Amino acid sequence: MQTEEALHQIVYYSKPTRSMPLSEVRELLIKAQINNHFKDVTGLLLFDGDAFLQILEGPKDNVMALFENIARDPRHTQFTTLMEREIPQRDFGDWSMGLAHIEGKHMKSLPGLTDIQSARRMLSESGAAENLVEVIKSQYGDSDNEQDVA
Repeated sequence: MQTEEALHQIVYYSKPTRSMPLSEVRELLIKAQINNHFKDVTGLLLFDGDAFLQILEGPKDNVMALFENIARDPRHTQFTTLMEREIPQRDFGDWSMGLAHIEGKHMKSLPGLTDIQSARRMLSESGAAENLVEVIKSQYGDSDNEQDVA
């Protein structure tokens, strides 16, 4: 994958508009992996049965176009951008899009996500965004591209 352009990273949170079984999320993921490969976008999708948290990274124009498409997708509600930043290197460079399924709705145990309304403010503080990505990377970023987390 190319890395000559400046890299951009966006983290967002959303809820599905209806109940989505993990099998449906996996089908969406397969389509995303194919599309993302050709657009040089990598990242990770966390899903706890109640909410999504996704990290998108790659060339800024590609990431922004994908992000805008996702934001318009009628399957999402409560779409919230948690952070957006330029990055020196990819955090999930080996994944066109990985999936971590978090059992038991533990998404809010990640740093800064106990209260989604204040998450953006907290993540704008120095170092907080990097901390969130590092925790996600260390807990869910294994090379298998998909895992279930209890």
